[in-house]
Amino acid sequence: MAGMKIGVIGSGTAATDLPAHLRELASGEVEPRIVNPRLSAFAATPYERLIVDLGYVDAAQAATGDGCDALFINSTADYGIDAMRAAVGIPVVGAGEAALQGGGRDGRRFAIITVWPASMRFLYDERLRACGLEPQCVSIRHLSDEDELARLGADDGVMARMHRGERAVVARLAAMCEDAVREDGAECIVLGCTCMAPIGPAIAGACFVPVIESSRAGFLATVAAVRDPARRAAATGSRRSARTALVPGLVDAWLLAAGSGVPGVAVVAAPDDGSDCPVCIDGTP
Repeated sequence: MAGMKIGVIGSGTAATDLPAHLRELASGEVEPRIVNPRLSAFAATPYERLIVDLGYVDAAQAATGDGCDALFINSTADYGIDAMRAAVGIPVVGAGEAALQGGGRDGRRFAIITVWPASMRFLYDERLRACGLEPQCVSIRHLSDEDELARLGADDGVMARMHRGERAVVARLAAMCEDAVREDGAECIVLGCTCMAPIGPAIAGACFVPVIESSRAGFLATVAAVRDPARRAAATGSRRSARTALVPGLVDAWLLAAGSGVPGVAVVAAPDDGSDCPVCIDGTP
């Protein structure tokens, strides 16, 4: 299938450009396009996650209208994935779903290693339940304490340190992987945020079991899905909502209210610092 256009929803970082590692995976056959949500929030609880889901579904519908052949949710939380599949007639792949399925392939036991604190665990628990992989996940290990959320966007925050490729961060994460293997019995490691993509290869190189980096795994799974005629036909023939104007209309109204300052309307608009990852943005929970 020539000229495949893949809508990449979210950069997985604090940038608004297509990540370098996804540009490297592209080819003449595959054209990834970054799609940044118009509406975002920090998914501190399932309540805020609802806002993030709306923003991602809105972005997915816009990307479909722009001629994308498949959608890749570049977040391990797979924001809005089921609603997207009910709204668009093209394959939709989530980074979390792809990585977890890869981790649990052939009954393998795996651990999730994430840079984010334990308060974000609900995102991983939801994905494990949805994918039916709870029994195979032997542990979820968190690098940061809760104070890390106060450093979002700061130069000394874990995101900035990862993007600088600091050896200390790589070493700590590699040690956590080793502990998960030795203490928990993990046979594979799944990295728990697409923001870990810049140091994913370094962590994998330091580990003696397979390490799955979710952004790369999800993108390659999206390419495979759009190449598969059966997957494309299944997406086209799946049951779809007859009310797909609702989410874009809600986001339009939300952003209009934010801009007009309507009294009594609490609105979480996209941050003005150029960030787009709802787990990694600098915002107030």
